[in-house]
Amino acid sequence: MVPPSDYSQVSMSPYTAIVRMKTISERCGIDHARTNGRFKREREAWAAGMLALALSKLKDDVWWVEVETVDATPDTKLRQIDQTANGNVINTRNIENVDWEENVDDIMTVIRKKCKRSYPSDYLLVVHARNYGKEINFDRVIEEMKRVQSPFLEVWVIAVVGLDDVKVVRVSPGLPVVDLKIRAELERASKQVPFLKRGSRGREPGFYDAGTVFLPLPRCD
Repeated sequence: MVPPSDYSQVSMSPYTAIVRMKTISERCGIDHARTNGRFKREREAWAAGMLALALSKLKDDVWWVEVETVDATPDTKLRQIDQTANGNVINTRNIENVDWEENVDDIMTVIRKKCKRSYPSDYLLVVHARNYGKEINFDRVIEEMKRVQSPFLEVWVIAVVGLDDVKVVRVSPGLPVVDLKIRAELERASKQVPFLKRGSRGREPGFYDAGTVFLPLPRCD
């Protein structure tokens, strides 16, 4: 029997992070999955996974999702491993996650509130647009962000715009815009190893295939 693991022990492929949240929605109901605090880490991992798919589409890089379990920030991390002649180079994107909820009329209210706080200058802000009844004027957001004193290296917005369509937009600094066809992107992403673990082989530290991993999902009730 494979012993259970937790988020501190593994990095997930974007496919794994996204499908875990999809499974929770199917088991527990969409509304429960969207609002219950016990699924916060899974929701944040889903958003990080979507950003990873977008970054992979832009530059053909392979990214991995990590959920922070010790420190208050960042909420999640993306890792990308470059194998060079001098050894592995691990690139990290530290992510602060925030939701744009239905009770807030303007997405800029959410972004400005986050930008008033202090964060390390290498952090990315990822805004999950969950105000599904409200259309986003990305051109306006990009223009307004030029006048915001942001502590973040980049600000991204993730919006579900159709049954199979997700738009991932960098609003600060403005552009790029990445349109994801989720079924096709997940089909490609499913070929990535599901889990990595940190370790070393000889003198070379890095991340390696974790093999079979049992990472339990939170209970619905």
